[in-house]
Order: sequence, then structure tokens, then C-alpha cells
Amino acid sequence: MIVVVAYDIVDDRRREDVAMLLSGYGPRVQLSVFECEVRDRDELRALRAALRECIDPLEDQVRLYPTTARSFEERYIIGARTVEERADYWIVR
Repeated sequence: MIVVVAYDIVDDRRREDVAMLLSGYGPRVQLSVFECEVRDRDELRALRAALRECIDPLEDQVRLYPTTARSFEERYIIGARTVEERADYWIVR
């Protein structure tokens, strides 16, 4: 199942933690939107629990929109812009 996850996180560190968590589930399609793939309801529950641990529920918000295979295939994408993922790297001297 594909779950569209959108978030608004106030703190930079928490925002990075959420983005890192979600990147393990699927691609970032907008600056604060991921299309996450989960195998079943248990994995979805685990993702929700992990997100709860990452955020401050009084300051932040995360929205999850589970989709069916059919509804996901019927999505519309207007425009060609893609989000470039930041590549972390080390400089060794």
C-alpha cells in the first residue's frame, strides 16, 4: 500500500528526523511530502508510532493518507519539477 505523508514540523532537527525516517519508506515528492510504501496495516501502525516519537504533537503535524493501488495509479502529476535529495558526504583529509 502507498501512504502519502505530508508534514509541517517547526524544529529543524525534528524535521530532519522525520525526513530520514520517511526516506526509508519511499521517495520525497515535494519538500514535505513522501510517497511511502508499507506492506500491511501492522507496518503502517509501526510507521505512525515512529512518527509520533519524532514530533512534538503540540507544535508539529503529520498527515498520512493511505491509498489503494487503484487510486494511487489514478493520481495526476502536473509539472515536471522534481525534488533533489540532499546528498550527505564526508570530506576526509
